[in-house]
Amino acid sequence: MINKPLNGIKILDLSWVYAGPFASMLLSDLGAEVVKVEGPPFGDWVRLAPPLKNGSSGYFYMLNRRKKSIGLDLKSAKGKQVFLDLVKQFDVVLENFKAGTMDKLGLGYDQAREANPKIIYGSINGFGSSGPYAHMPCVDPIAQAMGGLMSLTGFPGQPPLKTGPAVADSLSGLYLALGIMGALRQMEQTGVGSRLEVSMMDSVFSVLEESVIRTSMTGDPGSSRGNTDPLGAPWDAFETKDGHWVMVCNLNPDNFDKIYRMIGREDVVNEYCGFNEAAAEKRSRDLLKLNGIFAEWAKTKDVEEFQKILLDMSIPNGIVKNVKELLDDPQLKSRNMVVDIDHPALGQIKTFNLPIKFFDNEMGIQPGENPLEPTVGEHNSQIFREVLGLSEAEIDDLKKEQVIWAG
Repeated sequence: MINKPLNGIKILDLSWVYAGPFASMLLSDLGAEVVKVEGPPFGDWVRLAPPLKNGSSGYFYMLNRRKKSIGLDLKSAKGKQVFLDLVKQFDVVLENFKAGTMDKLGLGYDQAREANPKIIYGSINGFGSSGPYAHMPCVDPIAQAMGGLMSLTGFPGQPPLKTGPAVADSLSGLYLALGIMGALRQMEQTGVGSRLEVSMMDSVFSVLEESVIRTSMTGDPGSSRGNTDPLGAPWDAFETKDGHWVMVCNLNPDNFDKIYRMIGREDVVNEYCGFNEAAAEKRSRDLLKLNGIFAEWAKTKDVEEFQKILLDMSIPNGIVKNVKELLDDPQLKSRNMVVDIDHPALGQIKTFNLPIKFFDNEMGIQPGENPLEPTVGEHNSQIFREVLGLSEAEIDDLKKEQVIWAG
């Protein structure tokens, strides 16, 4: 077995949908054993989310490959006791229910810590377990809205816009995975577990870049600005002669002069040149005008020539690619970021790999590996027999009482 950083760490994962499963997927890719706890009547409902083929969900596969699954009714008295018995044998409990749900079940941190003083109990929720919003339900777009991201996304004068993918879920999953890594290190040092929590709203607010500082300094909250940025010019997505879109981000004032001189606009250079605060503010104020001038030139060049000219000048630029193009992208393939999977139900599919690259060790999905997602309760007998030491008769009794179940 490959020696991964989290080999030997066992995670009891009660999370569902995206944020929590994304966190445990990252930890699994780093070597942790993740046992997914799913409740009746059908477990994690993302099993029913599209894209679907032959009764299997590609969405569910994406987040839950390589994990194990047990079916356990946490609302029953026996189910609660089985859960706490499992906590004694695990290092981490992970959940992403509405704040307070696990406490109402009698399975919160206090009960888990009593069962296992070394347990690390990690939670993701919309707004945290404290504060005036703690009672509110939340999904990704709500966190994007209330965390400030939607006010800065989209185009001026247009309605607020969320990002395409669920970045609030992704961010909170990343933060929880990072927090659990820190908590594991602390537990090694102190021998004591800990409780940690990540709020989706907090996560979004924490990545608003300079907007928080700018607003606190000037009182101006800013607004949506499309693909532009006041950091430099030209700065936008520009269409080339052959119909490609290329994002261009020029940060360097010296390069500003070179760019506009190169496209034959000496008048623009004379009016806007300068490596000082006043010149930078003037370029920022008239960015749409400057972008429009550059856009006219961009439409006279095919994408290959356009990129070569800019790259020869060390101007950051990149083609706007769609996902189909990315699945065959030579850069991603060279870094083993696109993985081919032969799935028994989904067929030949491609998925993303772990972007953390250890130079002396391979993480994520290895070449030739074909990790699959579990069916509901697939590992009931294995976990209850090997971890809790239950006999087949005891397991059968729990099944008859519907304390444990399989889909």
